[in-house]
Amino acid sequence: MKRRDALQRVALMMGGVVSAPTLVAILDGCKSNTSTTASGFSFTKDYQSLVSEIAEVIIPKTDTPGAKDAGVGPFIELMLKDCYTEEQQIHFMKGLDTVEAESKKLGSNFVALPAEKKSEVLKIMIEKAKEEGEANNKAKQVDSESGLVKENTSKKVEPPVPFFRLMKELTVFGFFTSEPGATQTLDFVPIPGRYDGCIKMEPGQKAYAI
Repeated sequence: MKRRDALQRVALMMGGVVSAPTLVAILDGCKSNTSTTASGFSFTKDYQSLVSEIAEVIIPKTDTPGAKDAGVGPFIELMLKDCYTEEQQIHFMKGLDTVEAESKKLGSNFVALPAEKKSEVLKIMIEKAKEEGEANNKAKQVDSESGLVKENTSKKVEPPVPFFRLMKELTVFGFFTSEPGATQTLDFVPIPGRYDGCIKMEPGQKAYAI
């Protein structure tokens, strides 16, 4: 299976857990060089290290591979370059700037902080993402008859996904569709047999790779 196919299946499996722009980016096939992407996007070396370090805090190496082992940092950079709008790219970079600003309040840049302070910084980013998400939701309205949330028609452009939410989404996608993530963390079946709609799971059994 090609990695693009794996990405699409993970996106469908997670459904509403991920943001709409991420679903669109993955299900649309990640076409580069379109009018909605900025071809010159890239991280500096410092920010390449920063993104990899944040991903490693989200999925650390234990008895199974971590985010760095799976190459999640370069994956995130490629996804942002090929699949997201320039507005989202700029928003993500501002999020990285904020991570560094909050880290320096605790003594140094993020990569050099001890583990407990890294977690403290990411908790701050989680709260900021929550606040931003709530602010974005105010641009939506509820249908009085169905009770469903609908987009405010006066807002033509989807607001960018909050930095840390997108960071987590791409970390999960990158890790579980990588070879280390799929084969060493999940129960990988290289040649699947027949389809069984209901099978017994043994205690401690890993989830199956898609």
